Amino acid sequence: MSLDISRDTLSKYKVVKSFSVQEKEVSPVTSLSFDDHGKYLLTAAANDNMHLYDAVSCKFLNTIGSKKYGCHSARFTHAQNECIYSSTMKSFDIRHLNLETNQYIRYFTGHGALVHDIQMSPLDDTFISASYDESVRLWDLRSSKAQAIIPSLVPNCIAYDPSGLVVALGNPESMELALYNLKQLGKGPFLTVKIDNEFNNWNKMEFSNDGKYLLLATSYGKHLVLDAFSGVQLFELTGTKPFPLREFMDAGSATFTPDGQFILGTDYDGKVAIWNHSDSISNRTLKPTAYIPAAPDSCPRSIAMNPKYSMFVTADENVDFYVFDEDK
Repeated sequence: MSLDISRDTLSKYKVVKSFSVQEKEVSPVTSLSFDDHGKYLLTAAANDNMHLYDAVSCKFLNTIGSKKYGCHSARFTHAQNECIYSSTMKSFDIRHLNLETNQYIRYFTGHGALVHDIQMSPLDDTFISASYDESVRLWDLRSSKAQAIIPSLVPNCIAYDPSGLVVALGNPESMELALYNLKQLGKGPFLTVKIDNEFNNWNKMEFSNDGKYLLLATSYGKHLVLDAFSGVQLFELTGTKPFPLREFMDAGSATFTPDGQFILGTDYDGKVAIWNHSDSISNRTLKPTAYIPAAPDSCPRSIAMNPKYSMFVTADENVDFYVFDEDK
C-alpha cells in the first residue's frame, strides 16, 4: 500500500459504497475473500449465493448462485478467475469453480461433515480445510483427494503463516492453539498454546504479514494478539460491544492492517475500532485509539483488509466499502 498507515490515516477512512440485496434474499454474509491482486472481492452468503465485486472501483459485478449445494468459505485461488468453496447441502465436497464460465473444475471429496473454514496457501496451489468431521485436511488443486489428514481435532479456526510453511489450528473444546510444520505433519504440532477458558466464541485466526503476530478474533467483544513464534499472549483487545450468537458462521470480526502494526475490529454498536498494538507494551489490555463510523443502515460483523489497495470491507447483511478520505 502506498498510503502510510497510522492512527490518523485510519481514522480518515469512510464508507463510500454500501450494497444490500433484495429484501426477500436478505441473509448474512459468511465469508469475504480478496484476490491476490486486491482487484476483486468475493463473498458468500447464507442464502446460497456468492457475489463478485470490483474492489478498486467499489462496484457490484455478478451473482454466482449455488442453490443446489449451498456455499460457505468462498476463497479465491491464485488464479484471479477461480475460487474454491465448501458445500452446505447434499454433500460436504469442496468445489473448484471457474468464475468466468461458471463451470466446475474439480470436486474435493472426503470430508464427512460440514467444512466450516478453508484457507488458501500463500505459497502455492495447496489449501487446508477444517470440518465438523473432526479433521483438518491438506489439499492440492490438482487432485480431488486429500494430501494429508490431521485427525482428532474440532477446530473452528485455521490459518497459514505468511511463508506458507506453518499452519495454526484452533480447538475451542480444549481451548488450545497448535502450530504445525506442513512438511512434518506426521510429527504433530511443534508448539501448543493454552488459551484462557473465559475467551469464548472464536471466529478467526490470522497471522500478520510480517509473521510476528497471531490474531485470535472473536464475536465476544474481545480479541487476543499472540507472539507468532512463542505463542505468548501479548495483548488483549477490548472496547467493543459483543455480537449476539447466531446460527450462521462468521467470517471474522477483526483483522490486521497490511503492515501488521494495527488491528481493525467490528463493533455491534455500528462502528469499526482501531487498536495500535505495535507501539504498546506487552501484557497490556488495549482499548481502541479511535473508531470509524459504519454506514447508517449497517451493523458490520465481519471485516477484511484489501491486500494491495488502501481500502477494506465490512459485512453482515450489507457489504460496505471503506476508503481513505484525505479531506475527512
